[in-house]
Amino acid sequence: MSFNNSLFSRITSPQLTTVDVNPYQLGMEAASQTINHIENPNLLATKIIVPHKLIPRESCCPPEERH
Repeated sequence: MSFNNSLFSRITSPQLTTVDVNPYQLGMEAASQTINHIENPNLLATKIIVPHKLIPRESCCPPEERH
C-alpha cells in the first residue's frame, strides 16, 4: 500500500494500491490557508477536506484460484 499515488507505486512489481490525495489541490489549500492566517492572525483554523480516492492495484488483489 502506498500514499499519494507516486510514480513508485506504479513501477513496482506488484503495482501498489494507493491513496491519491490530490497533492496539487492539497498544496493550494494549504497555501491559501497560510496566507489567510498571515493576513488575519485572529482567524480560527478552518477544516478543509480535499477530494481523495483509493486506487486498487495488484498489491491488494485476491490470490488466483488454483484447480
